Amino acid sequence: MLATSRTWDLSLSPFVKLVGTNHAPSPDQLLDLKTLLIKPCAELERLEVEIARALCEKEKIKNFIEAHRALMSPVRQIPDEVLGEIFVHCLPTDRNAIRSLDEAPLLLTTICRDWRRVALNTHRLWSSLHIFLPPHLNNQAMSRRVTGIRTWLGRSGTLPLSISFHTRSQPVQTHFRAAATTSPDFYLDYAKLLISTIASFGDRFGDLFLSLPPLYLKMFDELSRCPFPALQHFRVRDADVYNGCYPIWSHAEGENYNTCFAPLLARMVALKSFHVSNIHVGVGGYLALPVNWGILTDLNLQSGVNEGIFPSEVSEILQRTPNLRSLYICFMLSLHHDYGLNTSTPIRKIILPHLRTMQFDVSPSRGAFEESDRIRSQVLFIFGSFSTPSLKLLAISGWNGDGIINLKSIHDHSEIPFHNLETLELALELTPEELTECLASAPELVSLQLKSMGVPPCFSDSHLSALTPSHGNPTPLCPRLAAIQIIFSMYMPETMITVTSPSILNFARSRAKTLKTFDMYFDQDPPFAEDDLAALRKLKKDGLNVRLHYADYPVTQQDSPLCGLPSDPVFQSPMQAANRNQISDMEGIYGTKYIV
Repeated sequence: MLATSRTWDLSLSPFVKLVGTNHAPSPDQLLDLKTLLIKPCAELERLEVEIARALCEKEKIKNFIEAHRALMSPVRQIPDEVLGEIFVHCLPTDRNAIRSLDEAPLLLTTICRDWRRVALNTHRLWSSLHIFLPPHLNNQAMSRRVTGIRTWLGRSGTLPLSISFHTRSQPVQTHFRAAATTSPDFYLDYAKLLISTIASFGDRFGDLFLSLPPLYLKMFDELSRCPFPALQHFRVRDADVYNGCYPIWSHAEGENYNTCFAPLLARMVALKSFHVSNIHVGVGGYLALPVNWGILTDLNLQSGVNEGIFPSEVSEILQRTPNLRSLYICFMLSLHHDYGLNTSTPIRKIILPHLRTMQFDVSPSRGAFEESDRIRSQVLFIFGSFSTPSLKLLAISGWNGDGIINLKSIHDHSEIPFHNLETLELALELTPEELTECLASAPELVSLQLKSMGVPPCFSDSHLSALTPSHGNPTPLCPRLAAIQIIFSMYMPETMITVTSPSILNFARSRAKTLKTFDMYFDQDPPFAEDDLAALRKLKKDGLNVRLHYADYPVTQQDSPLCGLPSDPVFQSPMQAANRNQISDMEGIYGTKYIV
């Protein structure tokens, strides 16, 4: 071996002084080089053959070992019941299961024969399903979808079902392409067949979410005449409005618009959770719904686009729902639809002893802008009517021009227990002083979400300092704070940015041991000191979940060769794409660029 190694020692080559240089060999030297390489080339070929044979033998031995080790795998010893329980934990937790081989439960049927057998016999894997019926499917695809849904739900045994069903009556056109369509009659026939298939399992519905146009909601009622004895959670949404196709109706038509889902409610005798969104319900329409309000524990009424429920109707509804645990209401403030609401009369208390989550979206109707004083009184009248001793989460969003929503007045004139709140979510135009007083009134606060709507913003260095424990501030505001999200949603010049990197760094350092989430979003890249950002990045590396980021808007080109093509996206700011009053995805529709 040693002799062989020395044979190929480069230092012993007769050409060692020429190797690595730019020397051009002479004809005689070329002959000598070819002769010199005959033996090493042959030896290299022999070694490569030997290596290939050894690698082939290695692969055979490896496969032999792995095949037998697989027989000893611990997963093979797991009883079917336990394996089925593990499979159930693979299901999505925030939505129903979908028809996709990339996710459980269908994914679990593709692994091996035994796993497929266990998956098909585990009823809980098939007790939830999201159904989407697009308008472009052909005859065969429609038939397969109906058969697949019937088979899926049939595997659920006798368990309660969680179903979400989404379709629309017309395709959504985007900037990029127009959706393909099929014959309306053909599509309608299959929609009826699909609804009939779903409705045949109606006696086992436990959670039902219908995202359908009014025509299909009526069709669902007509084709599902059985009662829903097990249904406890019902959500309904107009899919056309949700997809941006706004219906045109007269005032008279709007008054009866809610009837498309009202008959369904009459058969939901055990309903505890009721959500409505993107549906126009006429004035007083909710009170006419056949709902057993007294047993509801979760109520979410978001009504239609740019709409809300007038306070008098909300008051009457909440008088009927003493067992609520969670409430989301879109208020429409109006001076013309008081329906008996009189701010000069004694407040009729709305006592909700079990309510833990209360979310309000407040908007004035047309004509209310010139009567801000009266609207402000109406807001206080509304908030002053609530008695919610168990409340832990309060969220308020909406238009707040002329300060119609005054947090200090709400705190002083209502029985909302700010001192017991654990979560506060605000998406309003506020003054810095209002925000400080609000935080001072909530010493038990664990989570704060703030979407600063005004210019200049209400959140500033002074608030960070008040929240930062230090020798000079031994009793900071909100000492239990563990999660904070601040969204600066309006574009501001650099001179108007009210937070600085030293204050952010001091706050993060002081709360590093207790802070679980610190998220701050800007509309543009703020001029922060690089040393402070480096220190924040180190805190993040050490485990603090901190994120500073800003909007990633597309660069607009005035003379782009792509301008005018169907694939050229039309610029739209995140504020145009979403409800500007609500705290939602901080990353908007274009994403963000990270600072930290």
